[in-house]
Amino acid sequence: MIEVTKQAQDDIIVVGDKIDLVVQAGLVYRAMIEDRLKDGPFLVAVPTRRGVLMEVAQEDDIYLVFYRESGRYIAQMKVVAIERRGAARYMWILQKTKAQKNQRREAYRLPVSFNVQIFEYSEDTEEALAGGADEKAKVTALEKANSRDISVTGISLLTKKQFALEDKCILEMQVERTPAGIRFRELSNKTPPLYLTATVRRCIPWRTGNMFNTGMQFFGLTRNISEDLARYVLTEQQRQIKMRRRG
Repeated sequence: MIEVTKQAQDDIIVVGDKIDLVVQAGLVYRAMIEDRLKDGPFLVAVPTRRGVLMEVAQEDDIYLVFYRESGRYIAQMKVVAIERRGAARYMWILQKTKAQKNQRREAYRLPVSFNVQIFEYSEDTEEALAGGADEKAKVTALEKANSRDISVTGISLLTKKQFALEDKCILEMQVERTPAGIRFRELSNKTPPLYLTATVRRCIPWRTGNMFNTGMQFFGLTRNISEDLARYVLTEQQRQIKMRRRG
């Protein structure tokens, strides 16, 4: 659980902001910041969606989404109090993480699904993973996830774990090499795996509930891997376009 700290509170969210509130089930509610106390909590009227009041309880975690000319921002919040004012219900929400801007996509993201094993990152993890089964067994495996899309710069995964922004991970993917380049496949022991290091840039509830749409940005890629990824994305994009035209 992320601790609430003064460092997490910033002044980019202001009274009067029209916002979206995203709950763990992935539902989105439209609301507005109505007040703010000096020690940080924001006052928001409990919103409705299609005539149904948002279900919320004290200590719930929610996501606050707001917009500026420079783009879309997301911050994780905690419900610290709920109060009634006549027939209306209000909640006080406290900021848990700094507002993070959703970066504009630097590259085309190819929709594709394959297995990815996520490992805890450390300076020694990559060497241990490459050191055989005995060394690999010493590395902390976080979970096996499915990809939603991939690009030259990053990947989007559906995860059960709620990762914190800026968490670093190592991703294990299975690839096979073909005359056209690499191709991702299900994890197995048939071919050597590909290991990529990545940083969490987004982790928000997914619409199916109890899952998270986790966006990760690759770092430390070699030139050869970057070229392999670029060739794969381009080839698959062209293949998918041809399939849609035939359909």
